[in-house]
Amino acid sequence: MSNILEKNKVIKEKVLEQIVGSNEYPYFYSVVQFGFYDDNGFKLPISEISKFWDRTEVEKTNRLLKNLLKEAFGIDGFWFFMERHSPLLDENGDIAREGRYHINIITSQMKDTAVEEPNRKCRRLLLEDSSINGVPIKDRVYDDIDDLKIELFNACCRKANWVNRYKYAIKTQILYDPVDVEQTTNYCLKDFSPKKGKDFMDIIDFKNSDFYRPES
Repeated sequence: MSNILEKNKVIKEKVLEQIVGSNEYPYFYSVVQFGFYDDNGFKLPISEISKFWDRTEVEKTNRLLKNLLKEAFGIDGFWFFMERHSPLLDENGDIAREGRYHINIITSQMKDTAVEEPNRKCRRLLLEDSSINGVPIKDRVYDDIDDLKIELFNACCRKANWVNRYKYAIKTQILYDPVDVEQTTNYCLKDFSPKKGKDFMDIIDFKNSDFYRPES
C-alpha cells in the first residue's frame, strides 16, 4: 500500500474511532441543505445566497445548529462534515466554480427523557408543525418515540435561518449500532482525497465537532 493510501486509512480510522468511541447509541445522522427560498416561498437576496459557498459562514450555521440541539435536547456529541454540491464546469469540462455547501451531521443520542420530560425549548418545538401539514408535532400519532425524536430534531434544525420548512431541507435518520455509524462516517468522508486536492481539513468542521484533529 502506498504512503498516501496508508495515511488516508489511518486518518479515517482515527476519525471513526473518536465518533464510535462516544458509545451513546442510537446516534442521529442528518443531511442539511440550504434553500434559496424562505418559508413563505420568497427567494432570498443574492447577498444571503452567496454565503452558501462561504465556508466561514457555513461554520457559523453549524455552530448555531449545535447550540440549538444541545439546548433543546441535551445532546453531547456533534460531528460536522462539509460537502459540496456538484461543481460548475466550463466548456472544457474543468471546474469553473465549486458547488455550494451542504452539511452532514452525526450526533450522539437524544435521551428519552429529553422528550418525555421536555425543557422549555423542547416544549416550544412540540408546538411546531410536523411533517404532516397543519398537524403540530405534539398532536401527531407516532409509531414509536424515535419517530417523535426525528420530528423534533428536524424542527429544531429549521430554527436556523438557512434551513427552511420544506421537506428536502433536512433528512434525518437514526443509527442504531457501530456498523451503521461506520458506514455513515465513511460516506461523510467520501470526498476526502489528497490526490484530488481534498484534505480532511476540507471535509471536517473541526471548530464545531467534538473530536481532536488527527495528525496528518
